[in-house]
Amino acid sequence: MYSDGIDKETKERTLSWNRAKTVFKYLMSKKIANNRMTFQGCGNKYPLGKGDNYDRRVEFMITKL
Repeated sequence: MYSDGIDKETKERTLSWNRAKTVFKYLMSKKIANNRMTFQGCGNKYPLGKGDNYDRRVEFMITKL
């Protein structure tokens, strides 16, 4: 538990959500309609296990063309 009362998992999930939101906003700035995209922050739910540089990533999944 951190001194501000937020546990590490909550902090990681918030950081992940903010990272995904930033990418979402960037893609919107490139004229991709926001109704064609969603974003989600998973925190450390799906780690690659190779260290933080690999786990701080954004993944895209194309669901429909």
